[in-house]
Amino acid sequence: MARVAVPGSPERVLVVAVLLLCCVGVLTVYSASQVLAVETTGSAWYFVVRQVFWLLVGGVGAVVAARIPLRVWRERLTIPVSAAAVVLLGYVAAGEVARRLGGELLPGVVRRNGSTRWLGTEGLQFQPSEVAKLALVLCLAAVLADTGRDLGTWRGLRLPLGIAGGLAALVFAGDDLGTTVLLGVVLIAVLWAAGAPLRSIGAIAAALVAGAFVVVRYFEGFRAARLAAFLNPEAYADGAGYQLVQSQIGLATGGLFGLGPGSSRGKWGYLPEAHTDFVVSVVGEEYGLVGTLVVVGLVATVVVSGLAIARRASTRYAQLLAIGLTVWLGVQSFINLGVTIGLFPTKGITLPFVSYGGSSIVLSLVAAGVLVAVAKDR
Repeated sequence: MARVAVPGSPERVLVVAVLLLCCVGVLTVYSASQVLAVETTGSAWYFVVRQVFWLLVGGVGAVVAARIPLRVWRERLTIPVSAAAVVLLGYVAAGEVARRLGGELLPGVVRRNGSTRWLGTEGLQFQPSEVAKLALVLCLAAVLADTGRDLGTWRGLRLPLGIAGGLAALVFAGDDLGTTVLLGVVLIAVLWAAGAPLRSIGAIAAALVAGAFVVVRYFEGFRAARLAAFLNPEAYADGAGYQLVQSQIGLATGGLFGLGPGSSRGKWGYLPEAHTDFVVSVVGEEYGLVGTLVVVGLVATVVVSGLAIARRASTRYAQLLAIGLTVWLGVQSFINLGVTIGLFPTKGITLPFVSYGGSSIVLSLVAAGVLVAVAKDR
């Protein structure tokens, strides 16, 4: 793979970048959520306190993950993590099937904003698709580290494609097309790193694009509406294009240096999900183009550090694991940033380490911890 130069220790650079992104997240989530928090709970601190709590939980998870030897990840944890992902996703999918057949959602399955993706209660929810991301990377690294597997044949690709396809199908059953596409991109990246021929990768990519088109075109009208709003947001400013238009207004209002901390106007109800999916819009409005570029730079630092760790990995398994984790965090960040500026249609994809959301924060920090474990395994 191409050389990626990172001055000093790449794992230290990674840790610093992640910590800075977490700090940006705390400041921005507090600013973006305080009005909503007062309206719904009576306390402006409600969401940011929860954000800090999940950061502490995720931080402990990251430290533990970094101390677990890669041999243990491969031989003892891959199957339990994958089994947990399948069971949790399967339960959510069963709840959605029950709803579509005219029944009630299964106990503990939560539907929100038109999607059935969560387990828990209205006050405490968990998104199993976050576990699926870690499970996919662990499985692909373990399977593709086998040098005896012929990736030039469909027989050799059958197992990794089956694993990815099974997890993606369960995620999609919860109306989560964004994460489904993300899993597909991770699959393609790890296959490429493992040496799969371009013809096979091209065929898989074409199938992924075709599948996404069919879903948008023929299933669930809200996705077609989002695509239409993405192509012409001003024409749908009062409906499906509302979030995108308001996000762009916020970014434009911030100018070069922003309106100042706490001065975002989008949080006053103009921008839905300001503290989650569109948190970067608040960053742009309060800290301007400079602040937005700082966030982009920190995300890029995480990606470059992850690739540097992969390049220095001592084994094929470690390298594929690092690449999969880095692509997961990098592509998810790219999608979130792209949605914010109108590069992609609106998706329920958070910005790792920054957006509000316990599941995303904890699993993203665990992923960073595993990257550190790869760096230590030399």
